[in-house]
Amino acid sequence: MDGRSIAAWVRRNITERRLAVAMVVAGTPTILAGVALYVLPGPGFPFLVIGLSLLITGLVILGAARRRP
Repeated sequence: MDGRSIAAWVRRNITERRLAVAMVVAGTPTILAGVALYVLPGPGFPFLVIGLSLLITGLVILGAARRRP
């Protein structure tokens, strides 16, 4: 596969809704890992911030897509 066919596949298959759902699905366990690492020894705060940013961005994209006619 060359680069053009991969780019064409991405344009056809990766929709805005799918990207938003993937962000929500990735953000949820990242938040849970951040909360767990707050108690356990480890960098809990960065995981929490990254997870919240993924979750909020995904939800905003889904909300904006829902309002469109």
